[in-house]
Amino acid sequence: MSDAEKQAASSPASIASGAALLKLLAKQQKRRLQLAVACGMLATAALIVQWLGIAWLLQQGIMAGQQWSEALSMPLLAVIVLALLCRVVALWAQERLAGQASIQLRLTLRQGLLQHWQQGCGYQLMQQSPAAAASQWMEDIEAMDGYFSRYWPQQYLTVLSPLLILGVVASLNWLTALLLLLAAPLIPLFMVLVGLGAEQLNQRHQQVRQRLAGHFLDRIKHLTMLRRFSALQSAEQEVAERSQHFRRVLMKTLRIAFLSSAVLEFFTSVAIASVAIYIGFALFGAINWGPAEGITLFSGLAILLLAPEFFQPLRNFAQFYHDRAAAEAAAQQLAPQLTANSLTMPQMTDEPTDSSLVNQSKLQLSGVSIGYPGQPALQQGITVELNRGQCWLIHGSSGVGKSTLLHTLAGLVPVQAGCMAFNERPLAEQAVAYLPQTPWLVQGSWADNLRLLAPAATEPQMLVVLEQLELAELIEHRLDGLQRPITEQGQGLSGGQLQRLALARVLLAPTPVVLLDEPTASLDPISRDIVIRTLQHLKPSVILVMVSHDPALQALADSQLALTESGGGHGEH
Repeated sequence: MSDAEKQAASSPASIASGAALLKLLAKQQKRRLQLAVACGMLATAALIVQWLGIAWLLQQGIMAGQQWSEALSMPLLAVIVLALLCRVVALWAQERLAGQASIQLRLTLRQGLLQHWQQGCGYQLMQQSPAAAASQWMEDIEAMDGYFSRYWPQQYLTVLSPLLILGVVASLNWLTALLLLLAAPLIPLFMVLVGLGAEQLNQRHQQVRQRLAGHFLDRIKHLTMLRRFSALQSAEQEVAERSQHFRRVLMKTLRIAFLSSAVLEFFTSVAIASVAIYIGFALFGAINWGPAEGITLFSGLAILLLAPEFFQPLRNFAQFYHDRAAAEAAAQQLAPQLTANSLTMPQMTDEPTDSSLVNQSKLQLSGVSIGYPGQPALQQGITVELNRGQCWLIHGSSGVGKSTLLHTLAGLVPVQAGCMAFNERPLAEQAVAYLPQTPWLVQGSWADNLRLLAPAATEPQMLVVLEQLELAELIEHRLDGLQRPITEQGQGLSGGQLQRLALARVLLAPTPVVLLDEPTASLDPISRDIVIRTLQHLKPSVILVMVSHDPALQALADSQLALTESGGGHGEH
């Protein structure tokens, strides 16, 4: 078995399907969801008591000939009001418990997805559109809300609540209970048939939405280039066509939703009308067979009041059934990126730092082969051992895999073979700092960019680092200071200043291993000397791995690796 196969075998398997993901999540909040169902049953019981009390009141006031003041006795009124209040409180508790479960499960999902992104291979993440990832983070996870807060409790209440009402109706008149029982299965049966098509449409809707988001973001990102090539009109037309396609898919989903609701209302109306006709003829004496002779105004009114409530859970279930379809479609997109461990184990731990491990800081590469997935290895058999305070310099001709080796060490590209360990543990478990050839910035202030890797950094700490890199003079005489804005392109800053700003982030968030790709390339002499002097001060506390042909950096190296086109690099000490 190859090293790659061993790593795949030891890694946790992703969740098999969207349905399995939803089941696993529901299991985590099973207690809250079950309590929500219990509150729903309590609300149903209170509703039954309320309608029976009102039916008895009407019976006494109309048929018994009592004055309304006599019929409306205090005990009866208290029972009706108490049942009403109990139902309100129970429904509130049901909604709150299910809502809290939904919030917690969506937080768990986001933590699991974040863990996947943090531990996943950067090369694989780059194959996914940032807009699609944002859509998963926001919309796909939010699509779970309706499933857990509404659909999950309702799927049980759809069975339990009608059974409770059916038992009360059967005690009053078994024939009307039979009519309700015969009508009830038609509704779920039709919903299942419609729901099969709705689920497929929802999955298609999720995919089209993600593609549209990625397409739109790509056009916005390259808007300047489109303007220069006079392609704005064609790009606008293309976005409009994609948007129109998304509207058509969305409208198909909505049509199915409206169709299922209309059919549900039709069957419900027919069933209630049948019960009402039977009770009416029985009270007039037109029907005198079976249990019809035992129908009174109280029992008839109670049955007519309870019949709509018998179908109400089915109505709610039909309404929330589309939450299930949307959640399963979203879960199907998320399941391959999640494991059972990522949803149950704590995602972030503040473990105390072992000073002995920090002091030893040993980086070991044994028989490492590098290259991109699906392509032949660029280099094979790379072996080295580095301790804290040492610098490893990598050089070679263009295209032999220097940057690929750094990307592999940084976890951006998976290792094809061999082992990479830090303090005898997988290097992937250790945070490393990586400074690429082209520094990356975000639209914001100097402070925003410096805090990207060190969120807890204070302004005095940032000023000390900027002073060390001779960048403080760019902000110290400005009123906005560290709040001075910077664009993603770094407008107003030279290449050397951008490189030093990126290096300042590394200094603010020190890691045991620091990777640098041509840190002095294309820099002016002043910036080059500042960077070299900073690396000299940084070297004793970290392990430096650099790609460079700069003689000054070669003098800083304790060992070197010369990569060749044949794929077999040789080391120098």
